[in-house]
Amino acid sequence: MLKQLSILSLSLLLLIGCSNVNPNNQQNLANLEEELDKTAEHLVEKENELKQLYQQLEGTTEQGYISISKDDLPKLWNNPETQLWKYMMDSTFAKENGWEQSSTNWRKLDTKLDETISSPNQSWQSPGMLMLAFMTELEISDSLGQEFWEINSRIEFTDENNATGYIMSYGWRDDSIAGSDIKLTMKKDNGFWYIENAEEREQCYRGLGKTKGLCL
Repeated sequence: MLKQLSILSLSLLLLIGCSNVNPNNQQNLANLEEELDKTAEHLVEKENELKQLYQQLEGTTEQGYISISKDDLPKLWNNPETQLWKYMMDSTFAKENGWEQSSTNWRKLDTKLDETISSPNQSWQSPGMLMLAFMTELEISDSLGQEFWEINSRIEFTDENNATGYIMSYGWRDDSIAGSDIKLTMKKDNGFWYIENAEEREQCYRGLGKTKGLCL
């Protein structure tokens, strides 16, 4: 539209400059002026329509997206226990009913681990390989895409011989439990890693009960 308006304006200027040479240009000049007026009017209409669309878009952005303060966002590499999903989920319904997302306390994992991953041995050269063996033994990924949506893992090193691993699932098909976390305390002995301790907790859609500390 701007390009068309510029071309018409240039043509008008050229005809004005040549109007004394060729009288026929007077009619062409009048036609161009009329077309220029119509184009300018059309351009104003389109600009108004564009402004309305921007206003609608701004209103949709405010209502349709979740806004999080920079101060509230978890810092990568500094918050290994944080479930990132809970910052992206729409918790409006829960808040309207007086609920608040929370998590249970860490407790000892209620599963006996095989000695191949829970005692010093000559098998696991890295914490990542050890965590993969743990997930395979407990069949953690078997329900992925069926009972829950996502699994991710993280490792935080304390020093070269100590590390903490986190295995986090989220998006459970459950109206109470949103996800679960497993925390593995891992140590290196004689160049190989093993699990010294394993804990678990749940992420709650509606918060914790007041008595037993379980998801509501």
